[in-house]
Amino acid sequence: MGGNHFSVILDPTVATLQALHDRTVTLAWTLPSSETTHFLTQIRATPTVVTTSLVVCTLAWVLKEVMVTGRDARKLRAQGVPEQKLYASWWTLGMQRYLIGHLLEPSPHLYEEPRARQQVPLLHGEHVDGWNRAGSPMMYLTRLFLGMPTLVLADPKALHAMLTLKSYSFTKPKLFSEIVSSVTGDMGMVMVEGDVHKRHRRIVNPLFSMRTLKPLVPAILSSLDEFFALVEHSPVSTPLPVHTLASHLTLNVIGRTAMNYDFDAFNAHASRISAAYADMLAGTEMTPWKMLTMQFPNTFGKIPTLTRRKFTNGFNVIETAVKEMLKSATACPDGHTLIHELLRQNEGNALSEHELVCEVRTFLAAGHETTASVLASLVLSLAQHPEIQQELRDEVESSVAALEDYDALAKLPLLNKVINETLRLYPPAYITFRAAVSDVALPTTALGVMEVPAGMRIEIPIRAIHLDPSIWGDDAAAWDPHRWDTIDQVHGTGDVSSAANRIVNGRRQIGQYDFIPFLAGPRACIGRQFSLMELRLFAAGLVQRYKLSTDVKEVKSEDLFCAVTMRSINAWVRFERRNV
Repeated sequence: MGGNHFSVILDPTVATLQALHDRTVTLAWTLPSSETTHFLTQIRATPTVVTTSLVVCTLAWVLKEVMVTGRDARKLRAQGVPEQKLYASWWTLGMQRYLIGHLLEPSPHLYEEPRARQQVPLLHGEHVDGWNRAGSPMMYLTRLFLGMPTLVLADPKALHAMLTLKSYSFTKPKLFSEIVSSVTGDMGMVMVEGDVHKRHRRIVNPLFSMRTLKPLVPAILSSLDEFFALVEHSPVSTPLPVHTLASHLTLNVIGRTAMNYDFDAFNAHASRISAAYADMLAGTEMTPWKMLTMQFPNTFGKIPTLTRRKFTNGFNVIETAVKEMLKSATACPDGHTLIHELLRQNEGNALSEHELVCEVRTFLAAGHETTASVLASLVLSLAQHPEIQQELRDEVESSVAALEDYDALAKLPLLNKVINETLRLYPPAYITFRAAVSDVALPTTALGVMEVPAGMRIEIPIRAIHLDPSIWGDDAAAWDPHRWDTIDQVHGTGDVSSAANRIVNGRRQIGQYDFIPFLAGPRACIGRQFSLMELRLFAAGLVQRYKLSTDVKEVKSEDLFCAVTMRSINAWVRFERRNV
């Protein structure tokens, strides 16, 4: 405990009490109902002893957690890492840092859309304690319940080491894993670590090669045709909810291309999976209560709220559907969808049945909701900028004979700029987390080599990086695809982390860790090419066929819902058929 004498007694005491508490809770929740009743009856015979033990255990654990996390925070502060300022609240009696941390601070928000914009000044040394040096720290400490510290890290040197050079030295922290795995399953590509991740990636990688993906173009376009049919049955003057329709569109695509399954999502009576996902996403919204249930899953997390019940029902619906898909694909081994290719790559059963189920759940979640989030923002942005929309249509019309010619489509400059700019401003993975497996040295731009203690939680503020004016210019918060006309994306070890190095011969230098909608390194999004293929086909097809317009003048904070992903919930767009 860093020399603290209390640790000699406290560490083993807490470990013992916590083990007893966990064992008791596990028994209570896993025994059959009749045995559980008997178990609880026996407990009631000695209520004083049980209550006292639970209170002592909880208090000891709290004290242990406060001391351990306090030690880790002090280690980072001693190395020069600044900490977000904490404003006193009288009702916490001066203990807010160790009770609620920065959770109730008005800025940055907990995990809402304004958080990214509000984080940028802190990353540059404003509104923090302990930064009086030249340059920007590009990192700061913030606190959660019980003073649990989180290191918010945007420094490109550190990100290069953490995401690429030492990617397996950092795992997803427990709180984050609980949230994501509740949607994708606990053994899919997104969740597994170390050698298990390497095994999964070796099997799944071939599924997302262009050789495998290009034959799926007709299936993607057939789903787009269904979208066209729905649009053309609606009055031209009526704005349509693209935030909902995009989700149905990508669900149909992932069903046909990945699972050989027709979700028929545009049929309101057949979108069972879509409704299940809506219930699950609502249950993953980041709120103080959600953080509390994740931090204490065996107590607060067991309270049977309506949201939790809907989430569980949604999970069961999707789990059943995925098992049906795997069973159907196994019976037809010569199929051409991604699930068939997964089974072929898994020859010899390198992945267990549970791992296969989790991988398919991951395909469904990552290939459905994330792309839908970007698509809704892209269509709304084009509707808000008719001049860009017209430029894009002209480019498609003059350069591509048919949408089936994906090789030609993928090379269109403005199309790629429109997609890049949407991914920059509205990345679906707007934030991610890691935790150090052991004590690890990270190089940083401002502080040299920094020692990060084992277990330290690290937040990578993806959208804050994408909105940083020192990287993107003073108009970083604006959607402007033409900013990419004068951008060079630098891939390599070149350091462009300071604003002084940004402009070279009139062109803005953007480093590998300045634009990370798909992350980077071995844990980068494996479905990147599939998502880009969908977005290119959808965007080109829509502007070619329709003139888009909207009454939504700007995207406000309340228009973006932040949970596992960030998605638009106010993308109302009119579709006027163009003259052929």
